[in-house]
Amino acid sequence: MKFNPDDMMHAAPLIILLITGLVLMLFDALGKRQNVPVLAVMGMALSGLLAFPHEGSLANEYGLHFNNMIAFGGIASLIHLFLCIGGIISVFFIDGYLLRKHDDDAEAYTLVVFSIIGMIMLANANDLVIVFIGLEVMSVCLYVMAGLFPRDRRSNEAGLKYLLLGAFASAFMLYGIALLYGLSGTVAKEGFPTTRLDLLAGVTTQLAENPMFFIAVGLVLVGFLFKVAAFPFHNWTPDVYTGTPTPLAGFMAAGAKLAAFAAFSFFMLKISPENNDKIIGVLSLLAVASMIYGNVVAVRQTNLKRLLAYSSIAHSGYLILGVCSGAYGYKAVLFYMLIYSLTTIGAFGVIAAVENQEGDNDIESWKGFGLKYPWAGGAMSVFLFSLAGMPPLAGFVGKYLVFGAAVKAGLYLPAIVGILTSVVGAYYYLRVMVYMYFYKSEDERAELQFSGGALPMTGALALTLTLLILGVYPSGVISAVEKLYGAAGFIAVK
Repeated sequence: MKFNPDDMMHAAPLIILLITGLVLMLFDALGKRQNVPVLAVMGMALSGLLAFPHEGSLANEYGLHFNNMIAFGGIASLIHLFLCIGGIISVFFIDGYLLRKHDDDAEAYTLVVFSIIGMIMLANANDLVIVFIGLEVMSVCLYVMAGLFPRDRRSNEAGLKYLLLGAFASAFMLYGIALLYGLSGTVAKEGFPTTRLDLLAGVTTQLAENPMFFIAVGLVLVGFLFKVAAFPFHNWTPDVYTGTPTPLAGFMAAGAKLAAFAAFSFFMLKISPENNDKIIGVLSLLAVASMIYGNVVAVRQTNLKRLLAYSSIAHSGYLILGVCSGAYGYKAVLFYMLIYSLTTIGAFGVIAAVENQEGDNDIESWKGFGLKYPWAGGAMSVFLFSLAGMPPLAGFVGKYLVFGAAVKAGLYLPAIVGILTSVVGAYYYLRVMVYMYFYKSEDERAELQFSGGALPMTGALALTLTLLILGVYPSGVISAVEKLYGAAGFIAVK
């Protein structure tokens, strides 16, 4: 592959993240921890601004670069921007949490930046090899995040479980990629095998006649379904979310899922033509199973982090339903993931701001919290209402788009199951708010203390305002997503 200056120009936002990560490592090694959070935010903000798609910019036009292996511009730049925003907001909650935990190491910020690089590569890859590389760059950072506190038994357990199960899932995906590579050589022009999605899209109709094609696609899907915590590849989720340092768990739940679903959507768009009912049928069943299992088990949880972990399984079901709905479902998935990311980071961030010991995550401990801290309690209520899909918050719009796309695609039964299970989800989210506002703690000394400081409160209020604005006026983001998808040739612009 020859050096192309144009490729480097388009990759500038990604290169800035790489330089930021290296600078953060240097500052951490020199003991200048106080500068690391600021530098991390500045690097991610600069990268996001360069990636922001606007008229006349390089980031506005979607195109494939580096030998057509990765996309930049257009919808790819928008995903890059979303991931950088998630990283910036997470920093608001990480700093105070680490200081309260007496952990002065700043590698958490370096891990966030490097994991975003992997997420961007994963989400915008046009080659299955780049998908795998991006997945592994992201995953290695997340494994270390999960086990960041070596003296904490739960953190050690979370890191080890995530590493072992993630390695198995990655192996399945890699074997599936190898099979697709071999199969493509039997039908491609001049017999050359390929892992490029744009080339595989032209031969999938012929490949679909081969039973090995479905085995290969199934193995690749195992890797995606593991990363998005869908049933039955969800078992790691509750323990990992519980043991991971709380603000990092929020970033992990948001960023990894956004990147994985973006890659999942592009993979399905290319590899599974709309008339391939077999793959869509299996995914629809997994979507229904994820929605039912995640919501039903979440009802029985008494630990708030485990409740959010099981609810994330249910949300994966809603999103898989969007993926099954075809091209118009993909834009709904991206909007839904933006809202889910902001909401999840905010919810875990508020928990991080009050968490000092393990028992603080018990729902019983949250009695009277909303009365004692009206601003923090109000922000937490907005996050929970948005996760439940209550109007006029943005979570309602996300679910409406996903279920609407499913109905348009003829997936009536899964859509009905999704709506019914959303009602179940509303119950356990509301139960948390009942404890916050309708109960009082029996022991004042045991009451939760919001000790995060000004930064977490600023982040929580900013996210609250964003969810309210996007709930009332979602058309700006929706039209941008639709326009950029259409410009990339994925859907027709109407």
